[in-house]
Amino acid sequence: MVTICNKDADDTNKTFDLFAQLNGTPLPGGVWSTNDPANFFALDRDTGIVNLWEVKNSGLHEFTYTNNNCGDSATVTVSLGGYPGEDNIDGTADACGDDPSVNLHAYIGDETEGKFQDFNGIWDAVTPSAAPYLENNFFNAQEAGTGVYEFTHTVPAVGTCASRQVRLILEVQRPANSGIGTSLTVCTTDDLSGLTNFDLDSLLEDEDENGTWSEGASTNQLDDLTDHTIDIQAIRDNNISGTFSFTYTVYPSHAVCTIHRTSVDIIILPTLRGTMQADNFCAGPTNYTIEITDYDNTLIHMGTYEGSYTLTSTSGISGGTTSISLNNDRTGSFTIDASNVVLNEDTTLEITSMGEGVCPNIQVPPVSFIVTDPNASVSDTCLNLEIPVSLNNIFDASLNQANGNYDVNYTLTAPDGDETTFLASSVAFSSGTASFNIPSDQATESGAYDISFVVDSGFELGCEITTSFSIIPPPESIDLNLVVNNSCNATQIDVLVNAPSLADGDYDITYDVISQSSGQVVLENTINFSGGTASYDLDVASLDPGNYTVSVRSSQDDTTLCRTIFDFEESENFAIEGVPALPVAETNQTFCLSLFSENEPSLADINVTANGEILFYATATDMDILSMDTILVDGEDYFISNTDPNNNCEGSDRIQVTVTLSDPEAPTALNTNPTFCASEEPNVQSLDTHVNANGNNIIWFDTATGGSPLDPTTLIVDNVSYFAASEGTDQCSSSERIEITPTVYGLEPASLEFSNLALCGLDNPTIYDLRQVESNNPFEVLWYDTPEEGTPLNEETLLQTQTTYYAVSFNPNTGCMNTERMAVTVDLTNCDPEDYGFFIPDGFSPNGDGRNDTFFVPNIEIIFPEYTLEILNRYGATLFKGNQSKPAWNGSDGGQVAPNGVYFYVINYNKDGHEPIQGRLYLNR
Repeated sequence: MVTICNKDADDTNKTFDLFAQLNGTPLPGGVWSTNDPANFFALDRDTGIVNLWEVKNSGLHEFTYTNNNCGDSATVTVSLGGYPGEDNIDGTADACGDDPSVNLHAYIGDETEGKFQDFNGIWDAVTPSAAPYLENNFFNAQEAGTGVYEFTHTVPAVGTCASRQVRLILEVQRPANSGIGTSLTVCTTDDLSGLTNFDLDSLLEDEDENGTWSEGASTNQLDDLTDHTIDIQAIRDNNISGTFSFTYTVYPSHAVCTIHRTSVDIIILPTLRGTMQADNFCAGPTNYTIEITDYDNTLIHMGTYEGSYTLTSTSGISGGTTSISLNNDRTGSFTIDASNVVLNEDTTLEITSMGEGVCPNIQVPPVSFIVTDPNASVSDTCLNLEIPVSLNNIFDASLNQANGNYDVNYTLTAPDGDETTFLASSVAFSSGTASFNIPSDQATESGAYDISFVVDSGFELGCEITTSFSIIPPPESIDLNLVVNNSCNATQIDVLVNAPSLADGDYDITYDVISQSSGQVVLENTINFSGGTASYDLDVASLDPGNYTVSVRSSQDDTTLCRTIFDFEESENFAIEGVPALPVAETNQTFCLSLFSENEPSLADINVTANGEILFYATATDMDILSMDTILVDGEDYFISNTDPNNNCEGSDRIQVTVTLSDPEAPTALNTNPTFCASEEPNVQSLDTHVNANGNNIIWFDTATGGSPLDPTTLIVDNVSYFAASEGTDQCSSSERIEITPTVYGLEPASLEFSNLALCGLDNPTIYDLRQVESNNPFEVLWYDTPEEGTPLNEETLLQTQTTYYAVSFNPNTGCMNTERMAVTVDLTNCDPEDYGFFIPDGFSPNGDGRNDTFFVPNIEIIFPEYTLEILNRYGATLFKGNQSKPAWNGSDGGQVAPNGVYFYVINYNKDGHEPIQGRLYLNR
């Protein structure tokens, strides 16, 4: 047991060592724990150091040390005296009068030093008026009101530790009050001339008078912080409609309170002003669409509005709600509920509302319309016959039963969905009723049709009348069948008739038997049957051996709906003592499994030549025919026979075929992700070195199964998978393939800012100076002086004038380069003479002493490479002509020594911006 009364008086209590409090000779290496979760983070479980300042409740606190090495534990109990916090009575404790829950603990702690008062102390109100508003450590300043209140916080005695108490004097400051706001709502079309000097203060109640008004960006009404009048008419004129907020802001007298703001809205509702149109309708739809033909889009924006409407007719008034859509082209539409409309009465429609967000003064004139209930009937008809149509309850524009001739447009929707519109001209109506026929060639397929009608040529109601009908196809064919008891050696043939659609009666069927070798009729007769079904036997026992064809036929009158005449015929081949020839096939057949990537090879893949149907058996004597999709087995024998198509007779002998399934061993991968440079144009053959085919050929595919082998010259693509198979000597490739996914490092060509670079050769520019033409290349750039091959130039290499250099992009990380070379031509004559001390000598001394023996202009060949130089004597005779290849005059005149004296020079620079120059020079030997 350890007693600590004033934990806050000693900094060492922040690192209180529990291990040192244990009696005896405890062994280190154990762990500490606490049974109070509130102390969990105050305790270091490994070291036993506890921060008593972090233990925020006074009382008894147990900490247990457990050492598993000795299987024992011990408990240190700390009797901890209370810490009530620090007095706060110097007037620095403030709260705002709009705070209903002031935490008094916030005023007596010393968090900067890590001290926290106990949370199990008792708060009391010293000021009596504060008591009703104090609950635990929370004070309702909002209910108590402004003023100064005193409180105490007391922690109880613990054992020998005395109770402690601190005082708090709290001043509740008056909060800011921006008042209660209301909104003003007007319509776009209202007369707002009386609201051009509107006082915003009139929209507030109970506000402090020391506030200021502010506004949004779209109104621009307030001049300064003292302004509180606005022009609502100007807001309407500038913005049409909308909600425009103004905010009244009041700052508190003390910083503990927050700024208070109240917003009021000037709501200018849009107005619907325009016209609408309602067609006359036919009864049937659940809704009718009304068009808004011209609305004023300066008074209301496009969009969808929830509106309401009324319908007035002689039977009374009804109405409903609807969504009214306004388009951006000043048109719109909405629908009305058909159940609200009375049939065959003039009805007046009026929009009564556009919803809360729109001015209730709807300025759209009412419209009138009529809904009638015309109908049509179309009879189901047999294919290729005219289709009768009947129209009823058709009204004219005066709402009278139609009489006279009217054009009728009708649209047929065929069973396949195709729509076609036709015209029936001048259909005669009497008392609202008319009939006409649709030609058969307008409905040429059987099935269900939809049809709609529009009656015009004087009929102005705009109705569309719809119905459906069916085109009935001829009934199913009569079922006639021939059954031969043994097609190889027939002795009897059954004739079966199933015609349930025929009425009971007497019917005739003719049959004949024809010899296939001679084409002669060897048997013929007529049989009769009564009713819809019949069965007869044909006796063929008298026929000679050979192949025959038996046929039955009939042509009967038929009263079945949609059929009048029906012709049918059925034939069957048979034989008397007939045996087909034996099939022909290779006795040993090999199948490469890789050619059957989707399905394994089956009997259907065995190559057999035969006349008639081919039959497979497991043995030479087995009678169970194998299915053609039977999967082949390596090394298995299969036995084959066939039937004669002329008589359906199966041969008595069978041939044997032995099957071999070939599947070479798959290659193995040496490198599943080889790398290449795109500039090397790697192809499929480049991948060979990265697989091992165990001596077989390697063939490549672009799919894991199936597909055709790739040409070895096919260029490979970065990060695209290729699949290698091994190919044996039998040209069969392995069914298993390995996947190789190459990485092809591509590289963009070097990018240059321009293709010509002008420098001054007197600066001795090098390859390094070419860097200035490089664009933002992501990779290194190498320079060459040849368009192909060559060696990259060192950056110190001097540039040559009128020489083309080539840039190549290079990635040192991959060793790849783009072989496309980007050219730049260098001009080294871009020199300003003044920058390089260019001068023309005024004399020379050609006396052979090695000094000034010739007249030449230094550096002229670099700055002006196209220059010409002419030397003249005082009489104007030319003594010398020079240029870049002959730059110096040695003082001779046609092979003779020119005398001392004054001579003249003329220099043509031959460069834009530089005029020719002439001057004098002195020759002195």
